[in-house]
Amino acid sequence: MFEWRIMHRIMPSERVQRRVDDLLDQAERAVSDRDWATVQEIAEAVLIADSQNGDALVFIAMAQSALGLNTSVKPVARESSAELVDAVKPESFVDGRYEVRGLLGEGGKKSVYLAHDTVLDRDVAFAVIKTEDLDNESLVRITREAQAMARLGDNPNIMPIFDLGEEDGRPYLVQPVMAGGDVETLIKDS
Repeated sequence: MFEWRIMHRIMPSERVQRRVDDLLDQAERAVSDRDWATVQEIAEAVLIADSQNGDALVFIAMAQSALGLNTSVKPVARESSAELVDAVKPESFVDGRYEVRGLLGEGGKKSVYLAHDTVLDRDVAFAVIKTEDLDNESLVRITREAQAMARLGDNPNIMPIFDLGEEDGRPYLVQPVMAGGDVETLIKDS
């Protein structure tokens, strides 16, 4: 019972959460426009309503990095907030070709970063596959599936793959950055 009360106080109400989500959507659009001052301003507004919002902390880190400012965001209410900002690291992949701008999301199977492809001069989603629970057969399957998706070409129902490789012993995929948030939220909102 005590834990529930603590969690209840920390979690914003549904009304506040809708406003926070709206602000985060605005920040995401500003990221697409590379309007970093607006990204930072909106993310700071989110932290006023929800001081532990990891997305806002990541947006601030992205904006500060893009603006060449100090990228250390002060943890607001808990140590794990600092950990979320640290998750923006590493700074690049594939010998500097993909410069990391921020963490887009992390799940049980992969971590996805917003990165800038310095060779083709475009922003991409750089997904690093987690290999902790994968055997060699699973790793081979990942490569085969990526190759099959790439062979399908310009099918509008299949996400294109720009690059495939291995970084520090872990496979990675490079795909376009898609606006609109994560799949779970899209399904829930539809």
